Amino acid sequence: MSFDDTQPFPIGANLGERSCTIPLWLAELAHQEYARHHTQSLHRIGERGGFSRAELVALIRNDFTEEGIRQAKKNVDGLTHG
Repeated sequence: MSFDDTQPFPIGANLGERSCTIPLWLAELAHQEYARHHTQSLHRIGERGGFSRAELVALIRNDFTEEGIRQAKKNVDGLTHG
């Protein structure tokens, strides 16, 4: 049996929001950028509830900075609360 890279990986939610999942291959892609800044393994991130929505957007944008996460949060909040 081959490895299934479409396994669900958790995306954490803010208080009052529903969490969701993304395919593992996307989480691995985001983790490549995350690993440039932190040493936590993808497995451990999954255990703690996954990336937040804003973290995921910032990671995909290759802008995993405080300002990048803050801007991503504004973008996500505008889509999910608007």
